[in-house]
Amino acid sequence: MSAKTLREAPAYRRMSRRSFEGLAMSRIASVPQAVTAHLDEVPAGQIESAQVQLVHSGRLILDQADQQTEVRAGELVVYDASRPFSFVYPDEFRTTIVQIPARALGVTNGELQTISAGAVSRRSANGGVLAALLKAADANYDGLGGNSRRALSRTLVDAVRLVAAEHTDRMSTIDGNRIALASAVRSFVAAHVHDPTLSAVVIAARMHVSVRTLHAAFEDEPDTLGQAIRRSRLEAARTLLETTSQTVRSVAETVGYLDVTHFIRVFKNSEGVTPAQWRRRRLGDGPGLLP
Repeated sequence: MSAKTLREAPAYRRMSRRSFEGLAMSRIASVPQAVTAHLDEVPAGQIESAQVQLVHSGRLILDQADQQTEVRAGELVVYDASRPFSFVYPDEFRTTIVQIPARALGVTNGELQTISAGAVSRRSANGGVLAALLKAADANYDGLGGNSRRALSRTLVDAVRLVAAEHTDRMSTIDGNRIALASAVRSFVAAHVHDPTLSAVVIAARMHVSVRTLHAAFEDEPDTLGQAIRRSRLEAARTLLETTSQTVRSVAETVGYLDVTHFIRVFKNSEGVTPAQWRRRRLGDGPGLLP
Protein backbone atom coordinates (compact mmCIF):
# COMPACT_ATOMS: atom_id res chain seq x y z
CA MET A 1 0.00 0.00 0.00
CA SER A 2 1.37 3.41 -0.97
CA ALA A 3 0.33 6.91 0.09
CA LYS A 4 1.36 10.40 -0.93
CA THR A 5 0.26 13.85 0.20
CA LEU A 6 -1.56 16.04 -2.30
CA ARG A 7 -0.35 19.52 -1.40
CA GLU A 8 2.64 21.42 -0.17
CA ALA A 9 1.88 21.77 3.52
CA PRO A 10 3.20 20.50 6.84
CA ALA A 11 2.36 16.81 6.63
CA TYR A 12 0.81 14.80 9.41
CA ARG A 13 -0.78 11.39 9.54
CA ARG A 14 -2.12 9.96 12.78
CA MET A 15 -3.12 6.32 12.68
CA SER A 16 -4.01 3.69 15.26
CA ARG A 17 -4.93 0.07 14.61
CA ARG A 18 -6.51 -2.42 16.99
CA SER A 19 -7.67 -6.00 16.56
CA PHE A 20 -10.64 -7.44 18.45
CA GLU A 21 -12.65 -10.63 18.06
CA GLY A 22 -11.30 -11.33 14.57
CA LEU A 23 -11.88 -7.78 13.30
CA ALA A 24 -9.37 -4.99 12.74
CA MET A 25 -10.19 -1.32 13.31
CA SER A 26 -8.08 1.59 12.08
CA ARG A 27 -8.54 5.26 12.92
CA ILE A 28 -6.80 7.73 10.64
CA ALA A 29 -6.48 11.52 10.53
CA SER A 30 -4.32 13.17 7.87
CA VAL A 31 -3.69 15.95 5.42
CA PRO A 32 -5.07 15.36 1.88
CA GLN A 33 -3.53 12.27 0.35
CA ALA A 34 -3.87 9.53 -2.24
CA VAL A 35 -3.66 5.87 -1.23
CA THR A 36 -3.33 2.83 -3.49
CA ALA A 37 -3.75 -0.75 -2.28
CA HIS A 38 -2.32 -3.43 -4.58
CA LEU A 39 -3.67 -6.96 -4.23
CA ASP A 40 -0.22 -8.50 -3.83
CA GLU A 41 0.38 -6.26 -0.81
CA VAL A 42 -2.67 -7.49 1.10
CA PRO A 43 -1.74 -10.19 3.67
CA ALA A 44 -2.92 -13.61 2.54
CA GLY A 45 -4.95 -14.15 5.71
CA GLN A 46 -6.96 -11.04 4.93
CA ILE A 47 -7.56 -11.59 1.22
CA GLU A 48 -11.26 -12.43 1.53
CA SER A 49 -12.57 -9.57 3.62
CA ALA A 50 -14.83 -6.55 3.50
CA GLN A 51 -13.96 -3.11 4.79
CA VAL A 52 -16.55 -0.72 6.15
CA GLN A 53 -15.42 2.88 6.36
CA LEU A 54 -17.04 5.90 7.98
CA VAL A 55 -15.82 9.37 6.98
CA HIS A 56 -16.04 11.65 10.01
CA SER A 57 -14.70 14.74 8.23
CA GLY A 58 -13.39 15.54 4.77
CA ARG A 59 -14.20 13.44 1.71
CA LEU A 60 -13.18 10.07 0.30
CA ILE A 61 -13.14 9.13 -3.38
CA LEU A 62 -12.94 5.34 -3.73
CA ASP A 63 -11.95 3.82 -7.06
CA GLN A 64 -12.39 0.06 -7.49
CA ALA A 65 -13.21 -2.12 -10.50
CA ASP A 66 -13.69 0.93 -12.75
CA GLN A 67 -16.30 2.32 -10.37
CA GLN A 68 -15.75 5.61 -8.56
CA THR A 69 -17.66 6.42 -5.38
CA GLU A 70 -17.58 9.70 -3.47
CA VAL A 71 -18.15 9.38 0.27
CA ARG A 72 -18.82 12.63 2.13
CA ALA A 73 -18.58 13.43 5.82
CA GLY A 74 -21.23 11.50 7.72
CA GLU A 75 -21.47 8.76 5.08
CA LEU A 76 -19.90 5.34 4.94
CA VAL A 77 -18.99 2.80 2.31
CA VAL A 78 -18.53 -0.98 2.31
CA TYR A 79 -16.11 -2.45 -0.22
CA ASP A 80 -14.28 -5.63 -1.12
CA ALA A 81 -10.75 -5.60 0.29
CA SER A 82 -9.78 -8.66 -1.79
CA ARG A 83 -9.50 -6.54 -4.95
CA PRO A 84 -7.13 -3.66 -5.70
CA PHE A 85 -8.52 -0.23 -4.90
CA SER A 86 -7.38 3.36 -4.53
CA PHE A 87 -8.42 6.29 -2.35
CA VAL A 88 -8.18 10.00 -2.80
CA TYR A 89 -8.81 12.27 0.17
CA PRO A 90 -9.01 15.76 -1.40
CA ASP A 91 -9.21 17.53 1.99
CA GLU A 92 -7.92 17.03 5.50
CA PHE A 93 -9.88 14.10 6.86
CA ARG A 94 -10.64 11.77 9.72
CA THR A 95 -11.97 8.26 9.15
CA THR A 96 -12.61 4.93 10.86
CA ILE A 97 -12.15 1.65 8.97
CA VAL A 98 -13.14 -1.83 10.16
CA GLN A 99 -11.98 -4.93 8.28
CA ILE A 100 -14.23 -8.00 8.56
CA PRO A 101 -13.34 -11.45 7.16
CA ALA A 102 -15.78 -12.77 4.56
CA ARG A 103 -16.21 -15.97 6.57
CA ALA A 104 -17.53 -13.92 9.52
CA LEU A 105 -20.13 -12.38 7.22
CA GLY A 106 -21.17 -15.78 5.89
CA VAL A 107 -20.65 -14.75 2.25
CA THR A 108 -18.55 -16.24 -0.51
CA ASN A 109 -15.78 -14.30 -2.20
CA GLY A 110 -17.99 -13.91 -5.27
CA GLU A 111 -20.81 -12.48 -3.16
CA LEU A 112 -18.33 -10.22 -1.44
CA GLN A 113 -17.65 -8.51 -4.75
CA THR A 114 -21.30 -7.44 -4.96
CA ILE A 115 -21.11 -5.46 -1.72
CA SER A 116 -19.23 -2.49 -3.18
CA ALA A 117 -22.23 -0.57 -4.45
CA GLY A 118 -21.61 3.06 -3.54
CA ALA A 119 -21.86 5.16 -0.44
CA VAL A 120 -24.37 4.24 2.25
CA SER A 121 -26.05 7.29 3.76
CA ARG A 122 -26.27 7.36 7.53
CA ARG A 123 -29.86 8.54 7.03
CA SER A 124 -30.87 5.08 5.77
CA ALA A 125 -31.75 2.40 8.32
CA ASN A 126 -28.68 0.26 7.69
CA GLY A 127 -26.45 3.28 7.23
CA GLY A 128 -27.64 4.77 10.50
CA VAL A 129 -26.95 1.56 12.40
CA LEU A 130 -23.47 1.16 10.92
CA ALA A 131 -22.55 4.82 11.36
CA ALA A 132 -23.66 4.81 14.99
CA LEU A 133 -21.68 1.64 15.69
CA LEU A 134 -18.53 2.98 14.08
CA LYS A 135 -18.85 6.29 15.93
CA ALA A 136 -19.28 4.40 19.21
CA ALA A 137 -16.30 2.18 18.40
CA ASP A 138 -14.17 5.20 17.51
CA ALA A 139 -15.09 7.16 20.63
CA ASN A 140 -15.27 4.41 23.26
CA TYR A 141 -13.10 1.51 22.16
CA ASP A 142 -10.28 2.11 24.65
CA GLY A 143 -12.74 2.10 27.55
CA LEU A 144 -14.73 -0.98 26.55
CA GLY A 145 -14.37 -4.19 28.51
CA GLY A 146 -14.06 -7.63 26.97
CA ASN A 147 -17.79 -8.34 26.93
CA SER A 148 -18.57 -4.99 25.32
CA ARG A 149 -15.92 -5.56 22.65
CA ARG A 150 -17.36 -8.96 21.85
CA ALA A 151 -20.85 -7.47 21.64
CA LEU A 152 -19.57 -4.66 19.42
CA SER A 153 -17.87 -7.18 17.14
CA ARG A 154 -21.02 -9.29 16.77
CA THR A 155 -23.18 -6.25 16.12
CA LEU A 156 -20.81 -4.84 13.50
CA VAL A 157 -20.81 -8.16 11.68
CA ASP A 158 -24.63 -8.32 11.81
CA ALA A 159 -24.96 -4.77 10.47
CA VAL A 160 -22.52 -5.31 7.60
CA ARG A 161 -24.22 -8.62 6.83
CA LEU A 162 -27.44 -6.66 6.28
CA VAL A 163 -25.72 -4.43 3.74
CA ALA A 164 -24.43 -7.54 1.98
CA ALA A 165 -27.90 -9.07 2.10
CA GLU A 166 -29.38 -6.06 0.35
CA HIS A 167 -27.18 -6.85 -2.64
CA THR A 168 -27.52 -10.63 -2.56
CA ASP A 169 -31.25 -10.84 -1.75
CA ARG A 170 -30.63 -13.25 1.11
CA MET A 171 -32.99 -11.82 3.73
CA SER A 172 -35.87 -9.44 4.35
CA THR A 173 -34.66 -5.87 4.61
CA ILE A 174 -37.39 -4.83 7.05
CA ASP A 175 -36.90 -7.75 9.43
CA GLY A 176 -33.15 -7.51 9.06
CA ASN A 177 -33.14 -3.80 9.88
CA ARG A 178 -35.07 -4.46 13.07
CA ILE A 179 -32.72 -7.22 14.17
CA ALA A 180 -29.64 -5.13 13.47
CA LEU A 181 -31.06 -2.03 15.12
CA ALA A 182 -32.06 -3.91 18.29
CA SER A 183 -28.61 -5.51 18.44
CA ALA A 184 -26.93 -2.15 17.88
CA VAL A 185 -29.01 -0.54 20.61
CA ARG A 186 -28.06 -3.23 23.12
CA SER A 187 -24.37 -2.67 22.37
CA PHE A 188 -24.84 1.11 22.58
CA VAL A 189 -26.61 0.82 25.94
CA ALA A 190 -23.88 -1.45 27.32
CA ALA A 191 -21.24 1.10 26.31
CA HIS A 192 -23.21 4.06 27.76
CA VAL A 193 -24.75 2.46 30.83
CA HIS A 194 -23.14 5.17 32.99
CA ASP A 195 -25.16 7.92 31.27
CA PRO A 196 -28.15 8.90 33.45
CA THR A 197 -29.84 10.61 30.46
CA LEU A 198 -30.01 7.36 28.46
CA SER A 199 -33.53 7.19 27.03
CA ALA A 200 -35.42 6.35 23.84
CA VAL A 201 -35.11 9.94 22.65
CA VAL A 202 -31.34 10.06 23.24
CA ILE A 203 -30.71 6.65 21.68
CA ALA A 204 -32.91 7.37 18.65
CA ALA A 205 -30.99 10.59 18.01
CA ARG A 206 -27.64 8.83 18.26
CA MET A 207 -28.86 6.00 15.97
CA HIS A 208 -30.37 8.48 13.48
CA VAL A 209 -33.80 6.84 13.58
CA SER A 210 -37.18 7.93 14.90
CA VAL A 211 -38.35 6.97 18.40
CA ARG A 212 -41.16 4.98 16.78
CA THR A 213 -38.66 3.00 14.67
CA LEU A 214 -36.54 2.42 17.75
CA HIS A 215 -39.42 0.96 19.76
CA ALA A 216 -40.57 -1.10 16.73
CA ALA A 217 -37.17 -2.80 16.65
CA PHE A 218 -37.96 -4.34 20.05
CA GLU A 219 -41.45 -5.59 19.20
CA ASP A 220 -40.21 -9.14 18.63
CA GLU A 221 -37.47 -8.99 21.29
CA PRO A 222 -37.83 -10.59 24.76
CA ASP A 223 -37.37 -7.17 26.40
CA THR A 224 -38.78 -3.75 25.65
CA LEU A 225 -36.27 -0.94 25.20
CA GLY A 226 -36.84 0.24 28.78
CA GLN A 227 -36.34 -3.29 30.11
CA ALA A 228 -33.15 -3.67 28.03
CA ILE A 229 -31.72 -0.49 29.54
CA ARG A 230 -32.65 -1.56 33.07
CA ARG A 231 -31.23 -5.06 32.52
CA SER A 232 -27.93 -3.62 31.26
CA ARG A 233 -27.67 -1.26 34.24
CA LEU A 234 -28.33 -4.07 36.70
CA GLU A 235 -25.80 -6.37 35.03
CA ALA A 236 -23.17 -3.64 35.36
CA ALA A 237 -24.20 -3.02 38.98
CA ARG A 238 -23.86 -6.70 39.91
CA THR A 239 -20.39 -6.78 38.37
CA LEU A 240 -19.30 -3.73 40.38
CA LEU A 241 -20.82 -5.05 43.62
CA GLU A 242 -18.98 -8.34 43.18
CA THR A 243 -15.61 -7.10 41.91
CA THR A 244 -15.07 -3.72 43.61
CA SER A 245 -15.41 -2.16 47.04
CA GLN A 246 -17.42 0.82 45.77
CA THR A 247 -20.24 1.98 48.01
CA VAL A 248 -23.78 1.27 46.90
CA ARG A 249 -24.23 4.99 46.23
CA SER A 250 -21.11 5.01 44.03
CA VAL A 251 -22.28 1.89 42.17
CA ALA A 252 -25.66 3.51 41.58
CA GLU A 253 -24.06 6.62 40.10
CA THR A 254 -21.64 4.55 37.98
CA VAL A 255 -24.50 2.67 36.32
CA GLY A 256 -26.58 5.76 35.62
CA TYR A 257 -28.82 6.13 38.71
CA LEU A 258 -28.66 9.60 40.26
CA ASP A 259 -31.10 8.61 43.04
CA VAL A 260 -29.60 5.83 45.19
CA THR A 261 -33.01 5.10 46.75
CA HIS A 262 -34.50 4.46 43.33
CA PHE A 263 -31.53 2.24 42.43
CA ILE A 264 -31.99 0.18 45.61
CA ARG A 265 -35.71 -0.23 44.88
CA VAL A 266 -35.09 -1.32 41.27
CA PHE A 267 -32.34 -3.72 42.36
CA LYS A 268 -34.51 -5.26 45.08
CA ASN A 269 -37.43 -5.72 42.67
CA SER A 270 -35.09 -7.65 40.40
CA GLU A 271 -33.02 -9.65 42.90
CA GLY A 272 -35.33 -9.87 45.93
CA VAL A 273 -32.71 -8.27 48.20
CA THR A 274 -30.99 -4.90 48.48
CA PRO A 275 -27.60 -4.33 46.79
CA ALA A 276 -25.81 -4.52 50.16
CA GLN A 277 -27.56 -7.79 51.05
CA TRP A 278 -26.79 -9.21 47.60
CA ARG A 279 -23.10 -8.33 48.02
CA ARG A 280 -22.89 -9.94 51.48
CA ARG A 281 -24.60 -13.11 50.27
CA ARG A 282 -22.35 -13.24 47.21
CA LEU A 283 -19.05 -12.52 48.92
CA GLY A 284 -19.67 -13.05 52.61
CA ASP A 285 -19.05 -10.54 55.38
CA GLY A 286 -15.32 -10.22 54.76
CA PRO A 287 -13.33 -7.14 55.79
CA GLY A 288 -13.28 -4.13 53.56
CA LEU A 289 -16.70 -4.67 51.99
CA LEU A 290 -18.75 -1.51 51.93
CA PRO A 291 -22.57 -1.41 52.11
